[in-house]
Amino acid sequence: MRKKPAGNDFSMSGVHPQTGRMIGGEFLTWLHLCAMAAYVGAQFAVIYMLIPAAETAPSEAARRSSLIAGFKFYNPFTIAVLGVVVISGATRLTDLKASMKFDYFARIGSALELKLALAFVLIFIQTYITFGLAFRIGRQEEVAAHGDGEAFTVERVNSMLRRIRAMAWFTILLAAAIIWVSLTMVSRMLDEPATASRTSARADSGRATRVFRRPVRLAMLAARDNGQRKTQNMI
Repeated sequence: MRKKPAGNDFSMSGVHPQTGRMIGGEFLTWLHLCAMAAYVGAQFAVIYMLIPAAETAPSEAARRSSLIAGFKFYNPFTIAVLGVVVISGATRLTDLKASMKFDYFARIGSALELKLALAFVLIFIQTYITFGLAFRIGRQEEVAAHGDGEAFTVERVNSMLRRIRAMAWFTILLAAAIIWVSLTMVSRMLDEPATASRTSARADSGRATRVFRRPVRLAMLAARDNGQRKTQNMI
């Protein structure tokens, strides 16, 4: 049975085989996971912390000030962590492609296509939340403060907040779907080499059995021929 090169284990696991220390591959994996967790946490923070806290403000001006202050952190933070998710994921896929070689597309190609499609939709929706809704609330207040236009009405702000909340929930569902597809990819990477090893082991066992049976069969045929000759001589 052909042994898998030690370099594949090194690149797939992300841990040095001798020292056991974290290397680039595992660092990227943890960075990828932490960035995704931070993004999902930011979405929950907007839904359950920022918007409800702003609703308890004593006046409309105080509510808008609370929302604007929260969105000043939320907007760049979510875009930044999504950038980390994309860059770390793309770099890790490059390492996996180098280690899996020709099996890369055969084993995880379909799952990877689905993951990339979901990631594209997630980034598109988050861009709309950030620049199409949250940023505009603060921007319009600045425009009104300089006398260059009117501030958004209460009804319009409420409508934008409802859309932000709905879109945030949708991005959470998309993130969960992306995580599920990622787990499917990991399962395929771990299961298929084991299946190939079992198939190879069965093939080797079958060849060994055939090699063992062949001398036995030849001995039986020789014994039968000797018996037939003895019978003919007696006759």
